[in-house]
Amino acid sequence: MRLLVDIGNTRTKYTFEQQGELSIIQSERNETINEKWLSSITESVISIVVASVSEAYIIEVFIAYAQQHNIELHIVNSESKRFGVTSSYQQPTTLGIDRWLTLLAANILYPDENVLIIDAGTATTIDLLDSQGIHLGGWILPGIDILFNSLLSNTSKVLATQEHQANISFGKSTSDGVNNACWAATLGFIEQGIKQANKQVSLDKVLLTGGNAKKIAALLNRQHCIIDELVFIGMQRF
Repeated sequence: MRLLVDIGNTRTKYTFEQQGELSIIQSERNETINEKWLSSITESVISIVVASVSEAYIIEVFIAYAQQHNIELHIVNSESKRFGVTSSYQQPTTLGIDRWLTLLAANILYPDENVLIIDAGTATTIDLLDSQGIHLGGWILPGIDILFNSLLSNTSKVLATQEHQANISFGKSTSDGVNNACWAATLGFIEQGIKQANKQVSLDKVLLTGGNAKKIAALLNRQHCIIDELVFIGMQRF
């Protein structure tokens, strides 16, 4: 059995892979990741695959644990080319590993198709992969929480309480105005991304993943697929 680990900015998501099948995705706050926690979940694990966008010290926990317990460890990083997928970045290692893994996943799920990937988490990212496995670039926007908190932290008289229901109607209070604008801005970003993608290719698929995927899907007037485990499907290729 393999343990697949996606270390984000605040939370670490993980799943177990056995005979090609993935278990239910679970998560822990980053501050709880330590040797004791790893020991509690790795009884039958023979190898670990890790991707991280967080601080290096968390990776060190995995390295030390794997060495002590003779477990194979593979740390994945973004590359210029792998498994028939080619990065558009001149410095490929600077492409976020989560974005790179979703490209690898899209390529295996939908070979020979033009795919737009929307990952709605801490940031909302858009990436376009063409039918030849070429990454045609993408966009990065602050996620819903960051958009909301950025406005409040940079103003003194805008008072609002964050709500987590996706809504793009005009607000009739400051709080609704801020909340709904964050969703509207994100939806507009995605809709413009779809238009831009169709200028470059004939788009076949729109994929949604990330913590806000389901809420955005309810607002999106375009056929799409939600794949929660997209990053882990990319990780399975290693």
